[in-house]
Amino acid sequence: MRGGDRTKRICFRKSQSTLGAAQLVNIEIEDLPDVVLVEILCRLPCYKFVSKCKRVSKRWCNVMAGPYFLRRFLRLQSDRDQTPIIHTLVSSRGEEFLSRMSSSTMPLALLFKRLMSVHHLEKEPRVVATYNDLVLCCKQSGFYQRDYYICNPSTIQWVVVPPPPRVYEYTPVGFMCDLPYYNCTKDDQGGSFVQVNAEYRCRIVRLVLPPNKSVRKLKVQIFSSDTGEWITSTISIPSGFICDTVPIERSFTYNGLLYFVGDEPGDQNFLLGLDPFMIDNSVIAHYRFIRFDDPEKSFVLRYFGEYRGCLHMCDYHTFTFFVRKLKEEELCGGADQLCLEGIKDYSMDLRMVPGYDGIQLLFLDPNNEDVIYLYIGKDVFRYNIRTRDWSMVGENVLSFVQFPVVLPWWPTPVPRLLQHAQPAGINI
Repeated sequence: MRGGDRTKRICFRKSQSTLGAAQLVNIEIEDLPDVVLVEILCRLPCYKFVSKCKRVSKRWCNVMAGPYFLRRFLRLQSDRDQTPIIHTLVSSRGEEFLSRMSSSTMPLALLFKRLMSVHHLEKEPRVVATYNDLVLCCKQSGFYQRDYYICNPSTIQWVVVPPPPRVYEYTPVGFMCDLPYYNCTKDDQGGSFVQVNAEYRCRIVRLVLPPNKSVRKLKVQIFSSDTGEWITSTISIPSGFICDTVPIERSFTYNGLLYFVGDEPGDQNFLLGLDPFMIDNSVIAHYRFIRFDDPEKSFVLRYFGEYRGCLHMCDYHTFTFFVRKLKEEELCGGADQLCLEGIKDYSMDLRMVPGYDGIQLLFLDPNNEDVIYLYIGKDVFRYNIRTRDWSMVGENVLSFVQFPVVLPWWPTPVPRLLQHAQPAGINI
């Protein structure tokens, strides 16, 4: 529909008591009050159609950008049981193998192109962390990370994060928000209640690994979107934990905490979970170290994915997958103890790996707990651990680290940083 197209009209029959006789009166859609226009437009099937309809006219854009339209649209989406929240995975290079975000295997290509053009980058940035539909990208692909961008690929918007106060060779990084942009809940009558959290806050967390085993404090650099500044906090390292040599390649959020995975073979298999929003006098007030001690098994348990609120831990050993599940209420005892369900093991179809030496576990399919993704050689495989069906979904893949991404009914706007950085990108 074009902005100047006035050929579509809506007919209303006025009552005889009002006009004295029934008659049809043609009313142009632009003559409708805003509340009626909202009731029509909020029934669009998804946000992609909303973004297109915003271009029809300035009035439509203003109406659809208002909080009333957002609440009505989300409430109708919530009432439609057939409109699920979609989950997917992207690699550090912006690749996606589930074909959920788009038909392209590189759904972040346009975002990367815009970032390179606006900020004169010589190379494409890399994804280093995600939270829901927000993606944290970095100009530096590996060591000495300094220049970060908080992005939303669906809207092609981003904010530039000011550099941290000090740059280190290797700093594991995580990213989370205190609240989702909106919550939809059901009331007692079966209807939906929508709460929009327009003032949500973001945190970027960088771990400064200690230089040697004798240091019992772990420095943590935290960037706050509400202040636009970095602060340096500390965590006490419990006795028995060695953090200086432990590779930490992944971070994830679970039940309000940001977790980092340490997967060094031996006794150093642990999770570090912290709340970057609970800081008292530059000290993180809420954190936990969780050690994976399993005297009966010699393999390493690693974070694997989340499905329907249940955390999965997994490892691979001699053509067999070992899976454990964890729920938050199963956390018990001290800060370094963990209650896990018994191990379930699944053997792998050996036809998948002829001629291959190395196998890397990627992630659990966020929409199906029986489906996992493997990095074998340089290819990505989809494997059902129950039916043992498998297929190749990517060839000659250079990056096997995957990050979970949620595609909600309404995209999260990038945060407005108060002091140092302002939103950039294009509004669609």
